[in-house]
Amino acid sequence: MVSGLIASQHVSLGKIADNQQGKIHSLSQVKKNERWLDNGLINAETFFTPLIIKILHGIILQEKELVFVIDGSIVGRGCQTLMLSVLWKKKAIPVVWKTIQAPKGHFPESDHLQLLKLLEDILKTLPNVRCVMLGDGEYDGSKWIQQLQNMNFEYVLRTAKDTLLTNQEQEIFQPKKLEVGKESFLYIPDCKLSSQVKTHFVLWHERTFKDPVCLLTNQEIGQMAIGYYRKRFKIETLFKDFKSEGFNLHKSKMTDPERLNRLIIVCALAYLWLIGMGAAIFTKKSWIKKVYKVQKDTQNLFTHGKRLYKYLIKNELPIPDVFKVFKIIKVSV
Repeated sequence: MVSGLIASQHVSLGKIADNQQGKIHSLSQVKKNERWLDNGLINAETFFTPLIIKILHGIILQEKELVFVIDGSIVGRGCQTLMLSVLWKKKAIPVVWKTIQAPKGHFPESDHLQLLKLLEDILKTLPNVRCVMLGDGEYDGSKWIQQLQNMNFEYVLRTAKDTLLTNQEQEIFQPKKLEVGKESFLYIPDCKLSSQVKTHFVLWHERTFKDPVCLLTNQEIGQMAIGYYRKRFKIETLFKDFKSEGFNLHKSKMTDPERLNRLIIVCALAYLWLIGMGAAIFTKKSWIKKVYKVQKDTQNLFTHGKRLYKYLIKNELPIPDVFKVFKIIKVSV
């Protein structure tokens, strides 16, 4: 299914089957794929987690830290997926996710905590490393922040302008009543959220902003928190690659969250393979000349991976071992 998805760039089971290798008739292949998606024994813990653990090992060797982003998006028909991803080379890589039946709206905090527990189980298999969590305004719940603190995570999370906070003088304030002044940000340390959770507050306002951005963080330097939060938008690119720029996940007609969870396993594996292929371009000069069309500082590894794949297939050239770019090492999982 992964190879069929990469070739077809569409989650339609018919299109995937048409592009899968083998002598099986397309209709029979569709039924085979449907049985795979219906199989309750298929889960990400078995088919994806072992690979992502090895990739996280490789990222730790390269980056010396793990920066995670949480966000949600509409998938299939009437469903949403909540996803925790790790950042690598200007891309977000899926780590754990959960799909629910809900056409729109926010996920409950219990779902946030459930994903965090899955992530915690993965981190237990890795060396101790600095971990940072980034999230939008939906992910500023007190239980969520408390659990991040318990796991020794650093965090930078957007919050609403009417959030109630208490400062060191025990005065209650709302971000909407604050002003940055001539500076680009205002940093207020040692606040309390919901009168229980200790956190710092950053009000960030640049000329291009219509309104200030309100952040909760446990980082001691305001500029550092702002620098990390800028990276949050990478996960929006991930969902774009899963949808309009890559696999058209938003066009799936599936309505069952469990089947969609299994379909996302296929998408995640194909996505990993393609960004690995995109990074592999820079290991061979001839590939750069044939495929690389934009400036390096605006590179999109996913797009370049698709270009290189098409070039190699068209010219009947061998496919490289793309996972070497993640520096995957041998570990027991």
